[in-house]
This record gives sequence, structure tokens and C-alpha cells, in this order.
Amino acid sequence: MPLDSLVERKWGRWAKTAVAAWIVVVASVCVRAAVQPYKRTLYTTWEQAGADWQAGRDLYRKNWQPDRDQFRYSPLTAALFVPFHYLPLRVGGVVWRLLNAVALTGGFALWLRSAPRDRTREQRGLLFILLSVLSLSSLNNGQPNPLILGLLLLALAAADRERWWVSAACVALAGAIKIYPLALGLLLVAVYPRRFALRLILALVLVAVLPFAYQRWDYVGEQYVLWLERLGKDDRWYWPPHMAYRDLWSLIRMVHLPLTPLGYRFVQLTCAAVCAGVCVAMRWRGLPRREILAAILMLGTCWMTLCGPATESSTYVLLAPALAWAVHAGASESWPRYLRWPIGLAFLLFLICVVRGIWPNVNRIHGLGLQPQGALLLSLVYLAVFAQSLTRYREERSRGDTVAAEPWTSNRRAG
Repeated sequence: MPLDSLVERKWGRWAKTAVAAWIVVVASVCVRAAVQPYKRTLYTTWEQAGADWQAGRDLYRKNWQPDRDQFRYSPLTAALFVPFHYLPLRVGGVVWRLLNAVALTGGFALWLRSAPRDRTREQRGLLFILLSVLSLSSLNNGQPNPLILGLLLLALAAADRERWWVSAACVALAGAIKIYPLALGLLLVAVYPRRFALRLILALVLVAVLPFAYQRWDYVGEQYVLWLERLGKDDRWYWPPHMAYRDLWSLIRMVHLPLTPLGYRFVQLTCAAVCAGVCVAMRWRGLPRREILAAILMLGTCWMTLCGPATESSTYVLLAPALAWAVHAGASESWPRYLRWPIGLAFLLFLICVVRGIWPNVNRIHGLGLQPQGALLLSLVYLAVFAQSLTRYREERSRGDTVAAEPWTSNRRAG
């Protein structure tokens, strides 16, 4: 049998297309990073932070070079970037993007094995294609969000296998890079308090004290103080729309709702309580663990982007698995039309931002609030999906049917 026929039988067209798509995306991003190491990248900021940590300089100073942004992340993040400081800038930029791509694709592959419903090789290939499209912008500019997302996906895959220490370590490490991933960890705590709460606390303590092993104690303590001060001063409430955070507050400003920042804090906490309430209710109702972990991923990432403390355009890569899953599930599982249309519109809004983000001056598009609009649509869809799961699961349990809480599907199986 010809080699092409063997590959076709083993992989299938969509799977091969997914591999090709990711090769093109990663190769394009790495070539651009090598050719233009100082343009449209944040890697230079991370590399400089590693150099500052190694030399014992202030990480959170105000005087930065024109091609570098201010460093806003934890001291541990700077310590982890010390090895990159010893690489040539072009090589380091490529290695950093490869690390992000491997973390994202590896985490997504492991999560798919723990997803609520098994997918064929072809279906997984289609999901990877959707993931590649939605991840392009964040991989291109060197943000650590793909790495963070990969860690969160790995945390959920580990939780499905009851490897709670691994899960807690992944959440803690993601939270050490950026704080908002702890939202997903808190959802795990709410649903599995006995198994996860203490482990997460110990993991957070470990990542907090780890920098003290690599620098002088007084220096590390001072950097923690400066870091907290920097976070407290990161106020973009009334910045111009194209420069402000791209979250639910930006939409509130666009429609001129009479809401103060304090009132918006209440909205953020209310939305967080709703997400936690849905996940806890699914656990109380006895839904399969994989359904619950899927809800934690979907609702957690929706909250982090729409109601999180510091949402920028590249942060929306966190929604890539949730959006890819919704696009595929909506079509393959015959979701109602009133849910498929919002999913399609959300995907279109994100696709516009991704394509436009390839060129400079993209802030004008982001200032229109397309990404938070898409996140809001996706959040409402998933709330409806999981509410339907709860209702249908309760009805089928009362009848004594075999249940799996798979909404709007006729082919059900136990999880």
C-alpha cells in the first residue's frame, strides 16, 4: 500500500490539515520573531526582567527603554526568565514562542482526553484547527497567555485523573505568572474543597517563597512590595477606549450605563458567584466529573476575560478552547439555532480581531469592543448549556434513565 494511503488512513484529512496549520502558524510566528525581534513583541520585556533579576536591579522601575514595556508580573516570573537572558535576542524570542506553542497544544491534547465526550481523530483535528486560528495573535506578540492556558488545561486533565497535586501546582504556577488564572483554581476549590483547597494553598505558598532561593532575601521582599504597589496603581477605568482594558467595563462605557467602578466590582463578584454556583450545582446533582471540569474551564475562562482584573486583547486566547469546543459541539450535537447563531457571531468577532491583529494600528479595532462582545455572547451560551444540562439530568434521574447530562443530544451515555 502506498505511503500516502497509509497516512490518510491513520490520520485523516482534518488531522493532517491541523498538523499543517500548526506548522504554518508556529513557523510564521518564529520567522517573524527572528527577523523583527524588536517589533510588536513583549519578549524583550521578559528578557530584560530576567537580566534585572540576575543583576539584583529593581524590576518595577519607571525608566524603561522605548522598545520595552513596564514589567507588571511577579518576581518569580522574572526569575524564570533568567535563562532567556543568556540567549541571543532572536534565538530567545523563537524559543519562547515555541515553548508557548508546545504548552498550548500539549495541554489541549491532554484536556481533549478528559473532555466530556470522546472525539474521533478527525474531530480533534478540526478542534486543533480552530485553536490555531484563535491563538495566532497571542503567539505572535510573545505574551505568556498560551503558556498559562496550557497550564490550566493540564490542571484540569490532572484533576480528571485525580492527580490533585499536579493540578494544584499547574494552577499555582499559572497564577504566579498572572494573577487572574487563580479564578479557575477557586472554582476547583468550590467544587472539590477537600481534595483541592489545601493542596492549592500549599502550592501557592511554595511558588511565593521560591524566588527567595534565587536572590537575596531583602531584595526579593522589596520586589514583592513594589509589585503589589504596581498592581494597585494599574488603573485604566477611564482611559481612551483603544487603550483601556477590553472587558465588560468597556462595554458598559460604550452604552453609557450609569455604573461606578465600585458598582462594577459588585458585578464582577456577582458573575463569579454565578459561575461558581453553576459548577457547584452540577457537583451536587451528581453530574459526571468530566462535565463539571468542562464547566469549570468554559465558565472560568469566560469570567477571566470578560470580568477579570486586567483583560487585554491578547488575553482572549484563553477563550480559544471554549470557543472552538462551542463551534464544533454546536454543529455536531444539533444545538438549537438560537444558540448556534450567537456562537457563530462570537467566532466571527474574534476572527476579525485575529486577522486585523496581524497588521499594525489594531487598537482602533479593539476599541470597538468586539472581543468583549464575543466573550459576552459565549458566556451566555454556556450558561444556557449548563443550565439545560442540570435540568435534563434531574429529569432523567427522576425517570431512572441512563444519564450523562449531554444537552440537546439524543445519543447519550454514562460518563
